[in-house]
Order: sequence, then C-alpha cells, then structure tokens
Amino acid sequence: MTKNRSAKGAAVGASARLLADQARAVQQHEADLPEQDAVHDMRVATRRLRAALRVLRLGKLDRRVKALQDALGAVRDLQLQIEWLRSRDAALYRSCRARLRAAKQALQRELRQWRSQTLPILLDAAADGSAPPPRNLSKLMRKRLKRMEERLEQARIRPSPRSLHAARISVKQVRYLVEVARGSLPKKVTRLESDLKTLQASLGELHDVDTRIDLVKTRPALARDQKDMRKRLGKIAAAQLTRWHEQRLIDRASSALR
Repeated sequence: MTKNRSAKGAAVGASARLLADQARAVQQHEADLPEQDAVHDMRVATRRLRAALRVLRLGKLDRRVKALQDALGAVRDLQLQIEWLRSRDAALYRSCRARLRAAKQALQRELRQWRSQTLPILLDAAADGSAPPPRNLSKLMRKRLKRMEERLEQARIRPSPRSLHAARISVKQVRYLVEVARGSLPKKVTRLESDLKTLQASLGELHDVDTRIDLVKTRPALARDQKDMRKRLGKIAAAQLTRWHEQRLIDRASSALR
C-alpha cells in the first residue's frame, strides 16, 4: 500500500514538473516578442505545452493554449511573407505589413489572456499537485501514430495541398508528443524523432510554397516561379513519404507499444 502511494506521489510530482516546465518554456520568450525568432520559439513551445496537456489529460486547457499558438502563427506567417516579398512585389509587401499590424494587435490580446488567466491556472495546477498523473502513453501514442499513418498514406497517394497539410499537422503532433514524453517511451518510438523532424521540414517548405502561390496568384511571373519550386519540393516530399511507407517506420514504432 505504501509503495502504491509512493508511486502515485512520484507520478503526480513528475506531472507537476512537466506542466510547470512546459508553461515556463512558453513564457520565457514573451520579453523578446515580436522579434521573429521569439515568435517562432514561443509558437514551438506552445506546441510542446499542448502535447504535455494531452499526456496529462488536461485537454480542457488546450483551447486556451491553442488560441495563443494560432495568434503567434498568424504573426509568424506574415513575417515570413513580408521577408519573401520585400524585394519581389512592393504592393503585396505593403498589404502584408498592414495585415501584420493587425495580427500583432490580436497577439497582444491573446498574450494578456495568457498572462492573466491561462499561465496562472497552469502554474497553480502544477504547484498544488492537481495535475493528474500521465495517461496511458502507449494507447495515446498508438492512436496518434495510426492517424499519422493514415494521413501520410493519403498524402503519398494523392499529394494535394490539403492532404499534405493534414499529414504535416499529424507529423508535428507526434513529434512534440515524443519530445515531451521521451523518457517514458520505448527506444523504437524515440528513434523516430530525427525522421519526424526531417519530414516536418519538407512538408513545411511545401506548405509555405502553397501559401505563396495563393498569395501571388494575380502575379503571373511570381506564381510561375513558385509553381516550379513546388514541383521540386513535391518530389522531395514524395520520396520521403515513399520511404516511410516502404520501410514501415510507423509499424516498427507501434510494435513496441503493444
């Protein structure tokens, strides 16, 4: 009985540390906003925090963190577009700068919500021991891997912007779940981390090009250039998706979770 209580107490303690560490990892970047690197790093930190919330069965707080992540994403996407347009199209550059100002204002609203409500709730849950012990990680990871496998296969067979974007989202979700739960997962699962990063990067570049194609659809020369680039990046992504399929990387990882 005493051993059971000790084990439960240790699990709760680990949950509290995970929650507090991930919440503070988000907060540490706020002072440097809206610098591009800070926006990017804080956005990544929110993804890790959301993964931790899934592990800790605190999904009720996910919506609050996702709102901040989305606001950071809107700023980050426009920053990248502005950087790309700077020497290419003055009118679109000015338009994106105007949209960026509005996105920064929206981000400030979400940051106030984060500071006044979300962050205190997270830190209080960590401090008072109310963070629940981690859920069954094997079950959660199997579910995420299965969904990722389905989406990768759809993207491999029909590589549309929509299917590739869905695959990219699943890859990110699995990657950050592996990162926050690394110490509790089999090596066959954690070994996926490098491959996940590589695939995420390729799908991310493809998504950026798709976004730019839509942005410059009224600019024939720029659109043509981006479509050519999409063909090149599409071949790289297709090769990686084929490798995941042929080497059955997800099946190998899943077998260690049964």
